[in-house]
Amino acid sequence: MEVLPYNHTAINLDYGDLGRINAADENVYPGTNITMEPGDILYSAKGMSTFLVGHVGMVGHDQLIYHSHPKGGFYEKLPVYLSRHKFGTVLTVFRPVYGASAAAQWVTDNVGRIQRYIFDPRLNTISTNYCSKFLWQSFWYTGIGDITGRHRHGKQWAWIYPFMIKKAENLKQIAVMRLGKS
Repeated sequence: MEVLPYNHTAINLDYGDLGRINAADENVYPGTNITMEPGDILYSAKGMSTFLVGHVGMVGHDQLIYHSHPKGGFYEKLPVYLSRHKFGTVLTVFRPVYGASAAAQWVTDNVGRIQRYIFDPRLNTISTNYCSKFLWQSFWYTGIGDITGRHRHGKQWAWIYPFMIKKAENLKQIAVMRLGKS
């Protein structure tokens, strides 16, 4: 299947801009008029700040970004989330075509269950988790199913990589953010 390019907004951000985002701008992606919506997925490409495997997080109903991180389950405002990435990082924003609201509620309700960040292949285990597995679970446990399209299921042992989330057919690319030096 041929992958066609998406129409999207390109955003170039300096780190200094992150600290200047005010409350009125917190519900839009910086430098755009694109509203952050529950279920939006932020994908970070492979790089030093993502331990060379990439990273994913999801926007909750409260506009916080939910993700599994080496220090556990996290939720934070977008500027804080972006500041975790090194300059030069490219983050892509995807919007689910369906299931976004339910998945966003699931991550909000379950982020506190993450006790340890570990690459645990048991897809039905939430307490030991990593970023892409956590997002996969948000779609699986809300009845949307296997977002990767690879016929994974909750009782299986399998790896869910960030690029698998990025390539999900249920996602539409809406923006690309490039972080630069301030």
